[in-house]
Amino acid sequence: MAGSLQALDQNTTWYSTFYKSIREAPINVTLVIVSTIVFYKVVRLTSCLHQHRKDLEPKKSVPIYMGKDSGQENKKAKLSPLRADFTLSELREYDGNRKDGRILVAINFNIYDVSQSVHYYGREGVYPNYAGRDISRNLINFSVDLIERKEFDDLSDLSIRQMNTLREWDLQYKEKYPFVGKLLRPGEPHAYYDDEEELDLHTEVQQME
Repeated sequence: MAGSLQALDQNTTWYSTFYKSIREAPINVTLVIVSTIVFYKVVRLTSCLHQHRKDLEPKKSVPIYMGKDSGQENKKAKLSPLRADFTLSELREYDGNRKDGRILVAINFNIYDVSQSVHYYGREGVYPNYAGRDISRNLINFSVDLIERKEFDDLSDLSIRQMNTLREWDLQYKEKYPFVGKLLRPGEPHAYYDDEEELDLHTEVQQME
């Protein structure tokens, strides 16, 4: 009996202390609410990025589906391989709004065709801001909001840890999506690829740089 009374007294003291702290410092309530909201957003973002990374694991190639995101009827269509280099402004044209619905993204100066994942990169997808963009800094910072500079980003300010993270993402995209070409620096000439042998050679050069 004495133990029960002691436990009840301790609970009453805890509630009293908590209630008193709220009355004396209302800002504590605000901090609790803000912290809860921030925690929820962080957990949600982490979950989305984890699922995205999981879906980047190599799978059997499948036809590209063109749906509402591509501006066409929801039907099955397969895009022909695209092999070319792009400037930043040229890349932005491939945001899924073209007639063919093609979507390209750049990672570590490599460009990939992610059209098959319209559920991620289409207008109604999880990462619509990624379409037609250099998403290197997004992947490094685990951000769904667009992080892109208006001019060509040479990524020269990245730390070793950030570069290693970016290379990991680049490798995962390479295993999942078709490689298209490279993101050109200002003044750098275009190179077009006519066959698989030339494309493979270009890919090997990119890996060595």
